[in-house]
Amino acid sequence: MNPFFFLTKQGGLRRKPFVIVTSALALVMGVVAIALSLAWPTWWPVFALLQAVGLAVAVYAFASRIMNVKRPAAAPDPLGGPTGLVDDLTRTLNRRGITSSLIEAMAQSQRYGTPLSLVSLGIDGAQTLVEHLGPEAEAPVLEAVSAALGEALRLPDRLGRYQGWEFLVVLPQTRTPQALLVAERLRMAVAGIALTVKGEKAAVSLSAGIAEFGRGQDLERFLANAHEALYGAQRAGGNQVQAFASSPRAKDAL
Repeated sequence: MNPFFFLTKQGGLRRKPFVIVTSALALVMGVVAIALSLAWPTWWPVFALLQAVGLAVAVYAFASRIMNVKRPAAAPDPLGGPTGLVDDLTRTLNRRGITSSLIEAMAQSQRYGTPLSLVSLGIDGAQTLVEHLGPEAEAPVLEAVSAALGEALRLPDRLGRYQGWEFLVVLPQTRTPQALLVAERLRMAVAGIALTVKGEKAAVSLSAGIAEFGRGQDLERFLANAHEALYGAQRAGGNQVQAFASSPRAKDAL
């Protein structure tokens, strides 16, 4: 236990009392040692030792001050996860994480001229699920969907929860025809989920929109193309995959 704890307040230092007490303690012991050495010169080694003890006490006090400083706790990352890149609920990349992965993949594609596709995934009828089963249905549905998607993806692919009930999948070295096959595999993986919430079976389906990266394209346009394809699939009835019409090779793939 720190003998100078009385100079602190709940781990935070009371600066003025601490400085006053430690300085006074060192000063008093030094003055006493000097006075005694003048009065009894033959005892100067003892008094020198006393002065050294006073100095050691002051040094220890200041060391205790440093060690008892309470460092402020780091502010929690609103984006979740120890690194700020992981979604707490699904344990996939969060919006920041998947966006960073996408930007990196775009840079690689731009530099080396390699293909790149993006899949925007949306859970069909999310609002209906919540209204029917209650808000507590969101967590088990998202957890089950993210687990199924993760098992169905290839090793280089990147999966992240972009927002709400929507996921993004970054597919490096992939053109539209291959991306359609991957997205269809993901759709079927989610369709095969046997999920029970509050004693009721919950049918979950997925729609997917695909966009292929074009050289010189910016992030906003790339995302917008994938989202537009997703919304088109959902408007067409859901539980299906569509490619953005203006993506390279999209017309040949459809």
